[in-house]
Amino acid sequence: MLNLIDTALKSPLARILTWPHSPESYLEFLAPEVGGKAIKATVKSVRQETNRAVSLVLQPNHRWKGHVPGQYVSLTVSLNGRRHTRCFTVSGEEQGCPVVTIQSHDGGVVSNWANESVWVGDSVEISAPAGDFILPAKRPERFLLIAGGSGITPVRALLDQLVAEDYAGQVDVLYYVPSRKDAIFLAHLTAVTQTNRNMRLHLVETRNSHAALRGHFTAGHLEAIGAELGTSAAYVCGPAALIEAVEQHWLGAGVADRLTLERFQAVKAPVATSADAVPVEFRDSGVTTTAPGRTLLDAAEGAGLTPTSGCRQGICRTCTCRKLAGKVRDIRTGEISGDGEEDIAICVTVPVTPVTLDL
Repeated sequence: MLNLIDTALKSPLARILTWPHSPESYLEFLAPEVGGKAIKATVKSVRQETNRAVSLVLQPNHRWKGHVPGQYVSLTVSLNGRRHTRCFTVSGEEQGCPVVTIQSHDGGVVSNWANESVWVGDSVEISAPAGDFILPAKRPERFLLIAGGSGITPVRALLDQLVAEDYAGQVDVLYYVPSRKDAIFLAHLTAVTQTNRNMRLHLVETRNSHAALRGHFTAGHLEAIGAELGTSAAYVCGPAALIEAVEQHWLGAGVADRLTLERFQAVKAPVATSADAVPVEFRDSGVTTTAPGRTLLDAAEGAGLTPTSGCRQGICRTCTCRKLAGKVRDIRTGEISGDGEEDIAICVTVPVTPVTLDL
C-alpha cells in the first residue's frame, strides 16, 4: 500500500495539485512516520550495553530495504530545534529491525542523547546503508577482526554473519578496551566464542597492568594469539591511533592488501595557514569571504550561512557541496583537487586557490 502511495506522489497530477510545494511535503505533514523522502524510524527499544553505551532497536518505515553486515547508516535526530546527523554502524538486526549501538563521549550531542535522553517511541531518520567494511565474496581460510572501543560494532556484525553461515575457518577477535567493564557486547562475544570452537576472543585491557593481554597494539599481541597475517583477511575498526598502528604493521609486513579499515574519525593533515587567505565565493548566497586556517564549512558558517552538515569528519557526506571552480585540499589526506567542477565534503576541505561553491 505504501509503495502505491509513493508511486502516486510521483505522478504529474500530484505535482499540479500540490504546487508550489511537493506532494511529499504534504504527506510528511499529515503522516510524518511515512511521509517525506527520508527513511523514518521509531525507537522500538533501548538496551544498556555498558555504562557508556546503548543499543537502539529501530523500527523503520517501508523505505528501509535492509543492509549488509558491517555497513553503517547516517542517523539524524532533532534536538532543541536543530537537526544533528552522525554515522553509526548497524551492529545487528532484531526481528527485521536494524540495531545501532552508540557509545557516549565528551561533547557528543547525539551520543549523549542516545545514552541519557532517548525514549522508546522517539522518532529519528536514517539513511540507506553504506560502507564497504563487509566480508569478501570468497571467504578466506582465516579472519582476524581487530577492534577498539565502539569499533566492535561492525566487528560484531561480521562475526555474527560468519556464525550464521556456519563458517568453518579460524576467526580471531582482538578487542582493545580500557578495562573489562568497558567491553561492549562482552557477554555476546563470549557466548559466541564458547559455542563455536573455531572462534576466539582475545580481550586486551589497555589500562589493566595485571591482564594477560594489556597495553596498546603491538606485534607481540599478534604473536601471542598466533595470528597468521599471510593467510588471514584482517579487519580493523576503532580509534585513529589503533588503526594507524595496525595499518603500519601490515604495510611493513607487505600484506596491506589483506587489511580492510573502517575509520570512525577522520585522519587530518595540517589545515590551511594564514598564507591561504584566498577568497571563497558562495555563489547562490552572493557572499564572498576568506578562510585562513578554516575548512570551507567553517568559512560558510562564519559568513552567516547554514549549510547542512553532520559528522564534520568527512564520513557521512551530509555537507557535500558542488565546487564550481578552484582547487581545495583534503585535510585528511593532504590531496589537492583539480580546479574543475566536482562534489566535495566541505567539512574536510580547505581552499588552495580562489574557490567558488554552489551554495
